[in-house]
Amino acid sequence: MEYLKDPSKSLTSLYGGKTITVDKYIKENDELIFGDISLCVIHTPGHTRGSCCFACENENVMFTGDTLFNGSIGRCDLYGGDYDTMLLSLRKLKSLNQNYTVYPGHGDSTTLDDEKANNTYLMQA
Repeated sequence: MEYLKDPSKSLTSLYGGKTITVDKYIKENDELIFGDISLCVIHTPGHTRGSCCFACENENVMFTGDTLFNGSIGRCDLYGGDYDTMLLSLRKLKSLNQNYTVYPGHGDSTTLDDEKANNTYLMQA
C-alpha cells in the first residue's frame, strides 16, 4: 500500500519520515478481538482511502477516527481523501440502526442518533 511506503502520503514526514510496518491487514466486517472485546471493522473511506470505523456492539460504542466528529466530519482534501466517497461512507453509518456512543478521533463524544439528527454532513448523506 502506497501510504505505508511514502511518508509524504501518510504524513509521517511531519514526524520524522518513518515508514510504517503492518502486522495484519484488515477489511470490511473483520472482527478484531481484544480479550472480551470484539470490534467490527467498517470501511469508511473519504478522509483517506483506508479509513475505518470500529463498532463494538456489546458495549454500544463506535470509534470513528477522522470519519465522523461531533457535528462535523474529517478533512477530505489530503492525499487520498474524497468528499463524494466520504458521503458514501456517511450514508453507511447513517444506515446503522444501533445508537452507538461515538468516540471520534478528535473532540467530544456524541451518539449516532444525535449525529443523524443534527450533523449537516450526515443529514446530506
